[in-house]
This record gives sequence, structure tokens and C-alpha cells, in this order.
Amino acid sequence: MSRLIFLIIICCACVNVHAQELPAPKGCGYDHYVHYLDQTFPGFKAVADQVFQHNASSLDFRDPELYTIQVVVHMVYQNESQNLPDSLIEKVIGNLSMDYRRLNADAYQVRSEFADVVGDPFIEFDLRGIERQQTDATFELDILGGSLPDNVKVTAQGGSDAWDTEQYLNIWVCNIEGGGLLGYAYPPAGLSHWPQGANAPSANLDGVVIHYEVFRNTGTYTASGLLGMDEITIPVRGRTITHEVGHYLGLRHIWGDGLLSILGIPDCDADDGVNDTPQQGLSSQFQCDVNQNTCQDGSNDLPDMFENFMDYAAEDCMNSFTSEQIAIMRSVLENERSGLISNVTSSETDLPLANAFQVYPNPARGQLFITSSQHSTEAFEVRLIDQQGLLIKS
Repeated sequence: MSRLIFLIIICCACVNVHAQELPAPKGCGYDHYVHYLDQTFPGFKAVADQVFQHNASSLDFRDPELYTIQVVVHMVYQNESQNLPDSLIEKVIGNLSMDYRRLNADAYQVRSEFADVVGDPFIEFDLRGIERQQTDATFELDILGGSLPDNVKVTAQGGSDAWDTEQYLNIWVCNIEGGGLLGYAYPPAGLSHWPQGANAPSANLDGVVIHYEVFRNTGTYTASGLLGMDEITIPVRGRTITHEVGHYLGLRHIWGDGLLSILGIPDCDADDGVNDTPQQGLSSQFQCDVNQNTCQDGSNDLPDMFENFMDYAAEDCMNSFTSEQIAIMRSVLENERSGLISNVTSSETDLPLANAFQVYPNPARGQLFITSSQHSTEAFEVRLIDQQGLLIKS
């Protein structure tokens, strides 16, 4: 069976097209690729849905041990404007950790309907290396052929060879031609809720690819329209990488990637295999519409969850994973991608707060002093968090 791939977040608005035509990839090209596979191998999507739902329902919750994933970023650039500085790369990976520890500053913005199902994945990311490679190669999606720009992952093809993909999350940042596809990620090999062959074609191609213009946490980006579609301008808050790492760790789009949804029609028979996300028939269309409710569900009816990192919503209203999504990702780290956490040693030390620090005045207004009795040359981080768990300062 051909490869099944999970692609990234954002790009083109959804429009109706003829069923026999290949739909344009909408930022995250997953739906385009599944449609392509289902046409080539009739019944492919139905089998994938059935296997996913069966296995996702069998996952149980785990104790929240902190997992640290070692990351290497490959900066593959054609000119200096694409060669992002170390400081920006460090900031993006730092914010990725904030999203996966629910320490993101906008976490409190989740609506009350979902406040009891969101949680902290207890996953952090440690930037271990930055590889830089200048190139004359181009990296683009072949829409008709369904192939991805995996040449960015191979030095001999103008890209940058991966570090050991069993031990490191490799992230390639490059110029993805066309302006429509903003990135993609393969699910892990051996993941039981996907058919055989869903993983990367070879181990050295595993990881995440991101368009360099959305590898940041501020500003906006205008994605080019594909197949005659209009351009769309989106806010950039670093949630493209958050979304793609979710795919890399086994998550599906919240609306379940139904075939009708590719055509812009709510598909309420599709499901993401996660019980605590609302039944949703369509993506949030890069909006934060509190009135959007694509699937009516009787007494348990909920609006579409645009706050979820696995939706296609505006990046400035995406802020949460649910508990069962967290269970899937942690199960992947304990099993299919266990090499990512098995050889990580933590340098964190729990310090007795009363003896190590003095914080004054308390309460404080405008200015706060922290002094430490620890005479160490090692760096450490202090986080100030309010009673609601919102990060005030780091």
C-alpha cells in the first residue's frame, strides 16, 4: 500500500470542487493525500478510519512523567533571507515546549465548554543542534503525483542528512515552493491505528518539514492560492510546528479528515478517534467562530473546538490538547518512538524553595525581587505562575 502521510496546518480556504478532481492541499496536505490514495486504492480511507478508532479507544492514561525530546533543526536555505538566526530557532523551540507543557500564555482562553478536558502533555523539547546547508535545490509538493519534498532531508539531493531519527526529532526548515504547503510530518512506524506502510519511506526521512516563513511566533503570512484559489493571510504564532509535531506523535485532525470535508461539506460520519474532542464535520476554516457547530449531537452537543492544536483555526486562538490526545502522544513516546526519550538524561534539580529562594515583596505590584542562596554557575529557569496556572513571567 502506498505511503500515508500527515501534512501541516494552514493554507487555502476550502471550496467545492468536482469529486473526480484532486483537491488543492490546504496547508496541511493530509486530506489531499488521503483522497489521492483512496482513488488509487478504493477503500483505503475506510480501513484507516476503522483501525484508528479501534486502537485509539484502547489507550489508557499514564502518569504525567515529564518527557524530553531532543531536537535538531536543519536550516536549508537558498539565500540569506531564508537563513534564520539561532536566536529565532531557539525561541520557536522554546515556545513549542510551552505549548506542550500548557504554559502558553493563551492557555486560559479555552472556552468553558472544554475547560475540563484540556491538559498538560508533560512533553518538552531540548534543542541539541542546528545544521545549516546552503543549496540550489528546490523543494516542492507534486500535487498530481502526491510526492513530497523529501529531498530536503538528503545532503546528496541538496538538503541535509538527518541525525539518528530514533534518538532525535529532526525538523527541516526550508523554502517550500508554491506558498500553499506549509509543512508535513510522517506518523511513526508500527503505529497500530494506521495501516502498514503509513510511516516514512525510510528511517532517514522521518521528521517534520516546515516552510521557513511560518517558523516564527509573530506576524502574518499570506499563503498563495492553488488551482485558481484566492490567497489567504493568516496570523503566525508558531502553531504550525505545534500542529505538525502532533501528527508526528500520532494525532489526526480534529474533524477526522472525512472525504466530504475536503469538498467543504461537513462530514459528521468521520471521526478523529478521540472521545473527548467534539464531533466536528469540518475544519474551522482558519477562523475562531464561536458559533460554528458543524455536527449537531443532541444533548451532548458542543461547538467546534477551534482551540484545539489539531484544527485548522487561526493560530492566535489555538491553545490546547485534550486529555485523550495527550494519552495517544504519550503512548507513542512510550512505544513506537521510545528512542526519543530512552537516552535523555535530565539536568533538572528540585530545590527546596524555602531555602533556595527569597521572593519579595509579596504581594507585589510592578516590581518583584528574587534572590537565591544557590551559588552555582549553571543556568536555571524561574517561572512565575498565577493561581489559575497562567504563566506570568519566565
